[in-house]
This record gives sequence, structure tokens and C-alpha cells, in this order.
Amino acid sequence: MGCCDGFARCVLVTFNILFVLTGVFVLGVGIFLKVNPNLLNIQHVIELNSGDKYISTAAYILIGFGIFVLLVGLFGFIGGCKQIKFFLALYMGCVVLVFLGEFSAGIIAAVYKGKVDDTLQTVLRESLSEYDSKNKTSELVNKGWDGIQSWLKCCGERNFTDYTVMKIPLADDKLVPDSCCGSNKQECQKEAKAKVKPFKNLYDQGCYDQMENQIKSHITLLIGAGVGVAMFQLLGLFLACAAWKKSDDDDLRV
Repeated sequence: MGCCDGFARCVLVTFNILFVLTGVFVLGVGIFLKVNPNLLNIQHVIELNSGDKYISTAAYILIGFGIFVLLVGLFGFIGGCKQIKFFLALYMGCVVLVFLGEFSAGIIAAVYKGKVDDTLQTVLRESLSEYDSKNKTSELVNKGWDGIQSWLKCCGERNFTDYTVMKIPLADDKLVPDSCCGSNKQECQKEAKAKVKPFKNLYDQGCYDQMENQIKSHITLLIGAGVGVAMFQLLGLFLACAAWKKSDDDDLRV
């Protein structure tokens, strides 16, 4: 029995090392979603017009529970090594909260993924209509679109003609923003005016398809981090319950 007890403790302690590592992973995913400038531009473009804050909400949940997991790991170490019932109970309760929180973040991300196809095109069109390089009140929209177009090498929602068709005001009477251009900005404006392919300096493809792919791929990362890690943590709950039962058995023998 002593050998089995020692093995069970070792398994619980080892699990908590992995548990803490999952917390670091979840925390890292949440921080990445909030600090990556390209993803922030996407969030600005979408959230300012639609009011949907699914990505931001899910990211904050992951950050919060990533930090929480690091603290929970401490309770697991103490409870597993010392077989102290108070810390085991605290650990089990915290694991349940972590499971529910991370699972919720994954569900939120999954719900938003289902809405992307239905709403993204409309949201992008409405957002682009507010682009105005002459007006500083549109600074967040401008920054978001400029960042996306430079990053994905695209222009407009459908294509570069959106800026003229929608009569979007641009500085210096340009036909497209500089973010729609490669290194040669002057030639880019000439190409936008001529509308003759091939375009060497002008990004002639629209941003919708590429943004849709980027959003879905990062939402998949959110779902994987939230739901996948949450399911893994159920093992920790099972091990803690086993340690609690062992502690009860010891009390009865005493």
C-alpha cells in the first residue's frame, strides 16, 4: 500500500507540473490574441461596427484563467505532497472553476465562428464606409484597415475599387490608401487609376476572403486552447478525488 500511495502522490504531483504548463499555454494564447498588432487591427475593424466582442471576451477569459491555473497548481502540489484535505478540497473546487471558465471561452469562440460567414462581409463593408484618412475621429478604423491591408496585401472589402465606388474620402486625392500599395506608392496610384492588369504595386485583391481565413484559424486556436485544455484538467479532478479518498482512509485507520 505504501508503494501504491507513493506512486499516486507522484502521479498527482507530475500532473500538476503539466497542469501549470497548460496554464502557461492558455495564458500565452490569451496574451497573443490581445497584443498581436495584426489581430488587434482585425478586432478594431469588426468590433467598432458590429459590437461583437467575442474574440476579446474569449481572450480575456483565457488570460484570467491562465493566471488562475498557476495559483491552482500550488494547491495541487501542497495537497498532493502532504495529503492535506483543505488544500485538496480547494484544489478540486478551483479545477472545476478552471474547467468551466476555459470550456466557456471555447464555446464563445465556437459561437462566433459560426457567425463569421453570416456577418463578416456586412461588417467589413460598414466599417470601410467609415474610413476617412482626412478625419481623425476615424483613427481606429483607419488604423485597423491600414494594418490589415498592409499585412494581408489586400485592398478594400471586395477589391481596390471599393474606395472609389463607395466615394471614401482619402488624403491628397488618392484613389487608394498607401496601405494598398507596395514600395512604389506613385506607380500604385497610377495603376489604380488605369485599372489595367497586371498590377505590380497595387494590391488588387479584396480583404474579405483572407480575413475570413485568418479569423477562423485563430478562433480554432481559441477553441482548442479552451475546450482541449479543459478536458485535460478533468484528469486532475479525478486524481484529486482519489487523493481525498486516500486521506479519508488514513483518517479512519487513525
